[in-house]
Amino acid sequence: MPTTHTHYKTAKTFDFPGAITLRILLTGEETDGAQEVFEDIVQSGVGPGRHIHHDQDETFFFLEGDFIVEIDGVVHEMSPGDVAFIPRGNIHAFKNVGESEGRLRYIFSPALKMEAMFRAFHEAAQGGEITETQMTDIASAYGQTFVGPPL
Repeated sequence: MPTTHTHYKTAKTFDFPGAITLRILLTGEETDGAQEVFEDIVQSGVGPGRHIHHDQDETFFFLEGDFIVEIDGVVHEMSPGDVAFIPRGNIHAFKNVGESEGRLRYIFSPALKMEAMFRAFHEAAQGGEITETQMTDIASAYGQTFVGPPL
C-alpha cells in the first residue's frame, strides 16, 4: 500500500446546516481500504441517532467541546483529548452537550463505504431536510443500521 497524506484546508467538506459540518480527511481509496478518517464540527445539542456499523470498528477522538457518547447503553462524558473505541456490532451515538460547537475526528476500519454513505446523505439533504426514512434507507445500503433516536 502506498503512503498518502491530505491537506486539511483542501479536504472535501459537506455542510448539513444547523447540525454538522463533515470533512473527509482520508478516503478508503487513499488507504487501499484500510481505513477512512473524518472530522465533524458539531453544533450544540446535535448528534446522530443510535446506530450500528455491522462490519467496521469506529474510533472517536474528541478535539473540542463537551460530548457524551453512548456505547451499548452506557453513557460516557467526553472532553478534549478523550478517545472512544466502538467495536463493530455495538449500538452507539454521540451528542455535543456543550454550549458551543464541538469537534471530533473518527476512524472507520476497514474503510468499506462510509465516504459513499456520507456523500449520499449530503446529496439527499440538498432537497431540504433529509427524512428519517431516507436516512434509514441510505444507511442500510452502506452497512449501517439506525436503531434508535439521538441522545
